Order: sequence, then C-alpha cells, then structure tokens
Amino acid sequence: MDDVALNKVFHDHECAYYDERFGIVHDEASAAAAEAEVTRLLGAPLREGDVVLDAGCGTGWFAAGLQRARPDVVVIGLDLSAGMLGRARDAGADRLVQGDATMLPLADDSVDVVVGRGVLHHLPDPPAALAEWRRVVRPDGAVVLSSEPTPVVETHGAWLLSVLLRLPGLRGGLAPEDEFWELAAMAANLHTFERDELVALAGEAGYVDIDIAVSGFAETLAMTASYAVHGHNPALARVVPWRRLTTVGALADSVVWDRVLPSRWRHTLTGRLRP
Repeated sequence: MDDVALNKVFHDHECAYYDERFGIVHDEASAAAAEAEVTRLLGAPLREGDVVLDAGCGTGWFAAGLQRARPDVVVIGLDLSAGMLGRARDAGADRLVQGDATMLPLADDSVDVVVGRGVLHHLPDPPAALAEWRRVVRPDGAVVLSSEPTPVVETHGAWLLSVLLRLPGLRGGLAPEDEFWELAAMAANLHTFERDELVALAGEAGYVDIDIAVSGFAETLAMTASYAVHGHNPALARVVPWRRLTTVGALADSVVWDRVLPSRWRHTLTGRLRP
C-alpha cells in the first residue's frame, strides 16, 4: 500500500473516533478558537467575501469552525478521506470536496487563504503540496500552517506513553485489530519538520514572505495522552476532562513554555506564507 492509499484507508477508519480521542467538540467555543487561530497567524481578520480553502480538512476544525464563526466568508473543505468529509459535514461544513491536497480542483489565483491544521506531515510530497497551494492563492493572499510536528514531539510522546502504559487500567496489550490501527496511526504520520527545513521548502515553492515559529509543549502532550488513553481504556478516558486539559495546556504554552523552553524542545511549527 502506498502512502496516499495508507492515509486514505486509515483516515476513513479514524474519522469514527478522531474527535473523541483528541478532545474536540464542534461548537461555538471551537469555532471562536478556529477563527482566533487564523486571525493571529494572518495578522489580520478574514475579510468579508474571502474564499478560504481548508486543505486536508479532517473532521472540520477549520472548515466547520470558520463557517460557523464567519458566515460572511466562503469556506471550502477538501480531504482525501470520504469518512472525514462526512464528519466535517456533521460538524457544520457544507462546501466539501473529496480530493488530493497536491492536485487541487481549483483555478489559479482563486483562493484568498489556504489553511491547513496538521495536514502537511500526512502528505507524501510536501513540496508539491506547498507549490499547489501557492498556485491557487491570490497574489495578496496567504497560506496558514498550523500544528505541523517537529522531530522532538515523537521523542517526548514516546516518553509519555512509556509512563502512561504502566498505570493501572492501561497496562496490557491491545486486541490484534486495535493494535493494527494504532500502528497504522503511526505509519500515517509521514514526516516531521525542523523549522529551517520547512522555511526552505516554502521558499523553493515560491513564497517570499515566510513567517514560521516553533511552539507548543503541554498542549501536544495532553493530546497525546488523550489519544493513547482512549485507545487503551475508552471507559477510563471518558471520565477525564481532556478538552479542559488541552485548553489549559495551550494556555501554559503561551504564558510559560513557549517563552522559557528552548526551541529544540517545542513540538509544532505554525506560521504564515505569502507569495
């Protein structure tokens, strides 16, 4: 199975439990958070009538959230997985397209903003995706990247899992089918990126104004814990307030960890690319 087929099959399966395992609820609060994230990264609010493409929309964090928060903006969600698109539709997105993020069914210069949350690392050819997004973005538009993993997140995640899986209620192996899908989840994460590497890829794809920062620590660890505990003991996981924990983790990152931790310890790349 090639990497594209692997991601399609895995995400068609994962869509059934993705939101629960990451503590995502599609509501007014998540919509406001999605809009705030895009506004912060753009450095300005979306404009009335803007066309926004959520490339690799998944269950609709941006596609449904922005549509709810900004009904005056046209939001298009695109994903390879029909299952993920179904979940995005349930979350409130209604302009949805099944397709490959490296071969967009859109005209040149037809989109004001491309947003992608944790999608680039799933794509077999990130340079091709960046070039394709550059093709469809208008000259005064931008690409917003969010939550792309750095190499150290895998190291810290492995340390966290080694502790969690020794706790009562989480010890012991998984059933063979569950073990298969846990391994598929790891295999579907095709890349991690150093900041300088992603900056270089963006430059080669034709972007001129490149602003990428390294951030995140506590929030990503909370999400890793949520994903693991849900996989090993769903009943236990459902009594833990994961959404609150990830919100607190994000606040701790912005107030403390993004300020004091060296960049090599931070977990995600987030930023803005302009032509």
